[in-house]
This record gives sequence, C-alpha cells and structure tokens, in this order.
Amino acid sequence: MGKYLMEIEHNIFFDEFKNKLIILENSLIDIQNGNYNQEDINEVFRAIHTIKGTADLLGMFDVVSISHKAEDLLQYVREDKIKMNSDICKLFIELKNFIELAVDNISQGIFDDTRTEKLYIVLEKEINYQIHIAETAKYEYEEVKTILVVDDSAIVRYSIKKIAIDEGYNVLTTDNAADAWIKIEENAVDLLCGDFSTPNESMLNLVKTIRKDVYKKDLPIVMLLSKIDKDLNKIGKLISAKAWLKKPLEEKKLKLVLSKLL
Repeated sequence: MGKYLMEIEHNIFFDEFKNKLIILENSLIDIQNGNYNQEDINEVFRAIHTIKGTADLLGMFDVVSISHKAEDLLQYVREDKIKMNSDICKLFIELKNFIELAVDNISQGIFDDTRTEKLYIVLEKEINYQIHIAETAKYEYEEVKTILVVDDSAIVRYSIKKIAIDEGYNVLTTDNAADAWIKIEENAVDLLCGDFSTPNESMLNLVKTIRKDVYKKDLPIVMLLSKIDKDLNKIGKLISAKAWLKKPLEEKKLKLVLSKLL
C-alpha cells in the first residue's frame, strides 16, 4: 500500500511538471509571435514559480537555482526595466527545454548528465547577463566560476554540486579522470576538485596532463580524501594542490575553500 501511495505521489509531481511546461511553452509561443500582453508575462512567471516549487520537493536543486534566476529576470521584465525581446524569449524557450530534459532524467533516476550540466552553465551565464543589462551598469559584469568535481561516489558529486550551485558557481561532474580531461578541454574550468585517495593513479596522471598544458597548467586543485595519512603532504606537493577536504565533506569547510580559491 505504501509503495502504491509513493507511486501516486511520484506521478502527481511529474504531471504537475508536464502541465506547467505546456502552459510555459504556449505562453512563450504567443510572446515570440508578438501576440502577448502583461498577463502572458505573468503566466510565464507563475509557471516557472510552480516548477521551482515542485523541483525543490524532488531535490532538483539545479532546476530550482536556474528557475529562481529566471524569476529575477522576469521581474525586471514586469517592471519594464528590460523588454521581452527575441533574445530573452529564446532564452526562456531554452530554459523550458532544459527543465524538460532535467525532469526526464530525474524520472529515470539519472543524476549526472553532461547535456544538462552544459545547458545549465550556458543558461545561467545568459540569464545573469540579461539581469546585468536590466540593472545599473555601476558594477562590472562578473563571469560565473566553473568547478569540475571528479569522484566515483555519486553522493560526493551530488553534495558538492548542490553546495556549490547554492553559492553561485557552475558545476561539472564526472566519475573518472578520462572524462574529466575532456570536460577541461571543452569548458573554461576554474577549479578541479578530485578524489586523490589510495592514491588515485588516474587522477595523478590527469594532473600531469594538466600541468603540461600551457593554458591549463595553473588550474587550482582541491584534493578530496577518504582519510588523512602520511602521504598527504607528498601528494599535495606533487600535484601543487591548493587545499584538501576530507570525506564526508563539511559544508562550512567546502564553502570556505571555494570562496578563497575562486
């Protein structure tokens, strides 16, 4: 009986997503065609707000974070501080597609996905930029820093990703060094957090590759360790690590390290 009730609640959540995504898409189509009024903007705002609430209940913190930023941008549109032009409309359509993909992933139990990570980073930068345009130009626009987390534990990756996104960073994740190098080559990574327990030979080789690259050789590295032993200083010096964190991670220490290095 309990399992049956959980399935019902699970379906209700995803039905809510589907309904709001349909409303969001229809409103955006009207806006894109130039056939809209203030109520259509409000409808988009309400749909995103509901999506954010449902995502929060399901632990989809990336959807919550990007939806919150989208609400901020929409508020500026509602206040007529920025126009709902074709660029912003296209941005919200891309947001709808991102949410759709994220919902599909979570419904299948997929928590690590390169496509959604890349979409999130692009969306956040574009939304932040539009918000910057809407605000005063008193302050310089700051690029959001990107963190790469390499650990074979999904829990560790999830924990760091949640904390870092809440702190305003972009996060890429992977469970192996080979994929990590691909992500470093394809993205502007500002900090590497990697598992160097055992020691992890594949991670040591990754660092060697990074240090040989003229453009990436100064990438800051944070060591994630299962235990602290006599080899800590030796490995730290070998890879020129900036800091280390012991697993399970303490949120306060992680935030401190990120703020100091980024």
